[in-house]
Amino acid sequence: MIKKHINSLSPGMVLGKPIYGENYEVLLKKGVELSQGYIDRLKTRGYACLYIEDKDTEDIVIKDPISDKIRLMATKDILKTYKVTQTAIVDIEADTSESVIRSINTPKVKRTFQESQAFKQMVENIDSFLEEIMGQDILSGLNSIKTVDNYTFEHSIDAAIISLIIARRLYLDKKKLKQIAIGEFLHDIGKIFIDVKLLNKPGKLTNEEFDKIKQHTSFGYELLKDIDTIGYVSAHIPYQHHERQDGKGYPRGLAGNNKLDKGEITYVEHDKMIMGAEIAAVADAYDACISDRPYRKGMPPDLVYDLIKNGAGTQFNEELVNCFLTVMPKYPVGSEIKVIRGMYKDFTGVVASVEISQMTRPKVKLLYDNKQGKIKPVEIDLKSDASFEIQCI
Repeated sequence: MIKKHINSLSPGMVLGKPIYGENYEVLLKKGVELSQGYIDRLKTRGYACLYIEDKDTEDIVIKDPISDKIRLMATKDILKTYKVTQTAIVDIEADTSESVIRSINTPKVKRTFQESQAFKQMVENIDSFLEEIMGQDILSGLNSIKTVDNYTFEHSIDAAIISLIIARRLYLDKKKLKQIAIGEFLHDIGKIFIDVKLLNKPGKLTNEEFDKIKQHTSFGYELLKDIDTIGYVSAHIPYQHHERQDGKGYPRGLAGNNKLDKGEITYVEHDKMIMGAEIAAVADAYDACISDRPYRKGMPPDLVYDLIKNGAGTQFNEELVNCFLTVMPKYPVGSEIKVIRGMYKDFTGVVASVEISQMTRPKVKLLYDNKQGKIKPVEIDLKSDASFEIQCI
């Protein structure tokens, strides 16, 4: 199986994974042969990449950290929680952040959110989500297909997966993992109080517009802060996931100390980031950067890997980044790659597998020559040959 950009698809290619609609109904089943009509309609719906199955890549297994069943359940739970909360704010007229916060703290909004069956079901179902994550040691890659319509929900799931894999590597207990999962599922829920046209603006934001979007962190915290049953961390992940180690983040300019708080996932000092939010900051940034958005294309995963690595100590907790680099491969399985140094320079292919001991030197399978002519597949183990360098395309 190989992950291909929508613009490189051609009629006759076969889907390797099913395609779901905005309400998570099945649009196209796995194994469907793509026609030009299907490709055009998927482009119109905002699909940027698809998984394709063919003879040359049929031995490449792209393992999702969670099953389709659990992913669908979780995304639907988040979707329903957002929708039921939005019904409570339809009649709210608030033009300042202070008035929005006052509205969030009204009994109507608080009660609608906290007592909704959707929210309660989401919290209950997280246990099933955690059970599947508990069996994962590394991520071969993130496999969700995001569109404009489902981005928030799929992003929340993928950010939660990354956070939980990191948290497992740190040997945090299940109670702490659940708090992190709830916080990640709802880390962007404050955006429902912000104009959707602003959130999806295709051009560059003005300073005033960006200041409005920054407020989603405070809005999310205000919505979650009084719910004792989900824990302190769950509310502070939405609040703090855009803070930085150097104190230059938002909304409060909190700082970190670039150390792991091994005893707890919170700091005693109130002017420091909690560790759960430091984990979320890494996960949120990685998944947001690799994802296509209305205003930009997603970055190649190897560049995002380096971005996270280079942000250690200033933007991200340095010790947590070191942990992240042990669970996230630089070149995810199924990614299209190009040889930039070595015998097969400018040949292209796909990442075939990744070993936990060599997360930056995968096995690759070359499928096309330097003129994009189809070739008999050539397998190369970068771990055994230092002369080769690759990049994601």
